[in-house]
Amino acid sequence: MDMETGSVRRVLAVEPDGPWLVLVNGITWNVESRNAGVDTPFAMSRLALLPLLERPRDEVESLARQALGPDDPDIAEVLQAVIQCGLSGPSEYWISRALAWVITDEVGLFAGLLTEIAVGRSGSQATQHAAKRLLKQNGHWPTLWRQPRC
Repeated sequence: MDMETGSVRRVLAVEPDGPWLVLVNGITWNVESRNAGVDTPFAMSRLALLPLLERPRDEVESLARQALGPDDPDIAEVLQAVIQCGLSGPSEYWISRALAWVITDEVGLFAGLLTEIAVGRSGSQATQHAAKRLLKQNGHWPTLWRQPRC
C-alpha cells in the first residue's frame, strides 16, 4: 500500500530514524521503512520490529499507547507478533530478548514455542532454562516430563 492512498499515522519508532510501526486508516498495522513513503504489510515486515525487543517492553507499550486512541487496534497484537518472531528465529540473541518480553498472560499463547526452546530446539542452556522456568511458573510444564533420549 502506498502511503499516498490512505491515512497513515506513525505510532512507534523502532529506531530514532525508523522504521516505524504505523496504523493505516486506523485499522491496519504496517511498517514504514526508513525511506518514507513506502510501507510494508505487517505480516511481511515483523523482522523490522525485532529491535523493539532491545528496549523494555513497558517502555515500548507505553509509548505506543500514548499514540493510540480508544478506537484504535490493541497494541498487544503487535507486541505478541514481535515476541513470536523473536522466539521463532534462529538467533539466540532474539530468542533471549523475546523471552524477557513474555508476560504471564501470554505464556499459554507461546507454550509450544517455549517448550521447543526448553527442550533444546535452539539456544544456550540459559535460554532453555529461562523458557522452562516461564512454563513451570505458569503451569504449562508437565510434572513428569522426560526429555526423549537420542
